[in-house]
Amino acid sequence: MYKRTHVPRVAGLVLLFMLVFAACGAPPATTSAPPTSAAGTQVTATPAPVLTDLHGPDDLKAQFNKDSGVPRIILLVSPT
Repeated sequence: MYKRTHVPRVAGLVLLFMLVFAACGAPPATTSAPPTSAAGTQVTATPAPVLTDLHGPDDLKAQFNKDSGVPRIILLVSPT
């Protein structure tokens, strides 16, 4: 049986989850003007990232060195 002290805690967690899920389903905010930087110049969109299938460590090294100065992420995925 639940103690009365657990009821407010559970109710708070349920409310928190409801607010998070409601916020995730909200439509994105739209603006009528294209985005601009602080200097007033128009900001252009960056191209979508591409996931590259590498066949060896040399491919990884070449791709890593090619993208110097750009934020990168390396994912190591293991089936176990």
